Amino acid sequence: MSTVALLVTLCIAQVLAMTSFANFAVLLPDFMVLWDLSNTEAGWIGGIYYAGYVMAVPLLVGMTDSVDAKRIYLFSIGVGVVASLGYAVLAEGFWSAMVFRFLSGIALAGTYMPGLQMLNDRLSEDNRQRTLPWYLSAFSLGTAASFYLTGWLAARYEWPLVFLLAGLAQLACLLLILTTVSPKQPNVLKSGDRHPLDFRPVFTNRAAVAYIWGYTGHTYELFAYRAWIVAFLVFAAAVSGTAISSEAIAGYAAVFSLVGMPASVLGAHLALRHGRRKIVSVVMGVSVITGCSLGFLGAAPFMVVVLIAGLYSGFIMGDSAALTGGTVAAARAGERGATLAMHSVWGFSGGFLGPLVVGVVLDLAGGRQSIQGWGLAFVAMAAGSALALVGLRALLSRLPRTAR
Repeated sequence: MSTVALLVTLCIAQVLAMTSFANFAVLLPDFMVLWDLSNTEAGWIGGIYYAGYVMAVPLLVGMTDSVDAKRIYLFSIGVGVVASLGYAVLAEGFWSAMVFRFLSGIALAGTYMPGLQMLNDRLSEDNRQRTLPWYLSAFSLGTAASFYLTGWLAARYEWPLVFLLAGLAQLACLLLILTTVSPKQPNVLKSGDRHPLDFRPVFTNRAAVAYIWGYTGHTYELFAYRAWIVAFLVFAAAVSGTAISSEAIAGYAAVFSLVGMPASVLGAHLALRHGRRKIVSVVMGVSVITGCSLGFLGAAPFMVVVLIAGLYSGFIMGDSAALTGGTVAAARAGERGATLAMHSVWGFSGGFLGPLVVGVVLDLAGGRQSIQGWGLAFVAMAAGSALALVGLRALLSRLPRTAR
């Protein structure tokens, strides 16, 4: 299979695999009423998805140094099918929703970075660096498709059908990878080399740790944003007196995710040309400023809120591929799977905490009907980039310029 064909296949597969990604976020206002959830409980369900990711990713991604990533991918997308179909049929409240969203997070753990490893294992170093931003940007495309399709379906059908169709899309992903991607065994570690699940050497690689830390703050902010943006737009529309359907609001959320795709690719391109540290720092700084402003502007004219929310999404995603590219470039030979596993563990630990922290702040600061509540919630959200920026620069400042 050619480089382009492999890239396109894996990007399509990623979009199909992520069909369930935004199901709960889009339907969050409905579930809060249907199941009488508090903001904190809703934050738990939003965050448990990433907890599943974090708990599974060390094994599923770490094993790609010695096991064909295709096998990991197929197993994990099978878990995703079970999770979506199980939610459709069996979810009936807080605890059952937690279980099935946790399983969905495991599925993402075994498809996103293992998909990248399928690409890495089959390409040369030059092709790898050129194609990596495009594959990573497919995450934004998958997110956008999930937001849009969930909103479109939810406006026409009962919520169980949304999750049922997500499961069928994931089944299509399984069949696509099974039938089109050839097996490719990675270079197996020789006797005496690092065990594939020994992650200690990763933490002696200061450059990799710097980008892992940056990615952690980035993912905290990104997934907090994606978990709560629909609920925030519902509030902003109500407080400004704007009549708008939930389907249209989900459509805006989809567009915001699409904005992230070119933003991520552009950020990676600029990082290669003008220096990764410089570009990432600028993007993070602008993201902090925008995020700290957005919540307090919730009562502004609705289209102003939409415009700023879209810009914020672009700024959040502007450093995504650059950070992951930095981790891949810094990884030592024979440790790429382990390094990406730690990249994902730390990053998606932030993804778990982000939605939960925002929910807690909302409950403590006045609730979903309060400008102050949303203002402080977005400040808590933007804190991800702030902490990422401080830590990234501190770690990289101790390295020679050529190692940054």
